Amino acid sequence: MHWISRSFATGAAFALATISLDGFAQSVDANLAINRPDEASWRFLAYVAGPVAATPGKVLFETWASNEDTFTPHPVFPGAKGDPSCGQSGAAAEIATPLASPKILSLPALQQLAPMGLVPHGSPDGSEEVRRNQATFDYIVCNQLFTKAGLRSFYNAGRPISVPVGAIEVKANWVPADEVDSANYYVSEAPDGTKYALIAMHISSKVLPNWTWATFEHENNPGRCDYTGCHDAYGAVVAEVDANDVLDQTYSACAKNDALKAMLGSAGLSPVWEHYCLKGSQTDFVSATGLPTHLGNSVTEAGFADTSSCITCHARAAVNAKGIMTTPAGFVDPPIPALCPNPSGSCSPNGAPDPNWFWTNPGKRDQAAVAMQTDFIWSIARHAIGH
Repeated sequence: MHWISRSFATGAAFALATISLDGFAQSVDANLAINRPDEASWRFLAYVAGPVAATPGKVLFETWASNEDTFTPHPVFPGAKGDPSCGQSGAAAEIATPLASPKILSLPALQQLAPMGLVPHGSPDGSEEVRRNQATFDYIVCNQLFTKAGLRSFYNAGRPISVPVGAIEVKANWVPADEVDSANYYVSEAPDGTKYALIAMHISSKVLPNWTWATFEHENNPGRCDYTGCHDAYGAVVAEVDANDVLDQTYSACAKNDALKAMLGSAGLSPVWEHYCLKGSQTDFVSATGLPTHLGNSVTEAGFADTSSCITCHARAAVNAKGIMTTPAGFVDPPIPALCPNPSGSCSPNGAPDPNWFWTNPGKRDQAAVAMQTDFIWSIARHAIGH
């Protein structure tokens, strides 16, 4: 498994990202992402969930760098031979046999959901992890963006943070496998031998300047289509599923059509992935008529899925002149009632970003920056090390 174009690992801007999956090839470009976003979402899932011959029992995204691999004094991409090559050639570090770096519930890089009140299925052990491919990792590391000092350097130079076109990030949510009917789930084993089941995942890709956003849930997740419904114009037999009037109930299984089954099979994916449902895809802040677009996951955005917008929330990922995550560009707690009122007390920004998040006197001659975006990547703003 590899990016056919090595240029993506070096930061070169290409319009076409061609993915090779054990002989299965399908281009995912800006045209596909804009005009057939649900198909692009499934193509990306087929890529990140593809089997890795060198690491039996693990899929591709599990071999990628976690936050712990990235935001540390000596970042090393799993399986890399030495540090990333950041010289004149811009060549990526030589990759040896890709070795999984399992971090399911066992290492500090995981953000425990329980303290935030976002415990899926009532499990006290539910956890979330973030993984990034080498294109993203190399850009962050080679530009010292894993440190606050590096962020300050970009800020002071007025240099925008912009990861390469081939960048992909995955956010995955897991629960102990014995809490679910694990026969129908993708299950991964932690270093201590405990098995965990994947219940939800986000996939984001820089194939578009403001990224593409896709969220997947297991078909058994209660409340899977709540508030916004579920939308899959490519792989589901029933493309549009309306939200239930009563929240937190189960939905019918998202049966897959023959085209998607054939595509997943050609990519070498286990049939277990047919039990995962695309809740929706997102490529813009607003619709053609100016209405805010919404996309949220019943697990990842539990408590504010009714207002959630992946693209708007991540647009607020930013740091101040000190290289520190800042508000209001950061995630506000308590939330701003005027921005996203919610009786539950939790909410997510949605719709077009507010220039006042980033500028004083926006649009005027004397405007000045108050926050620098970290290219939709919260981990940079939240986890950069140093002082």
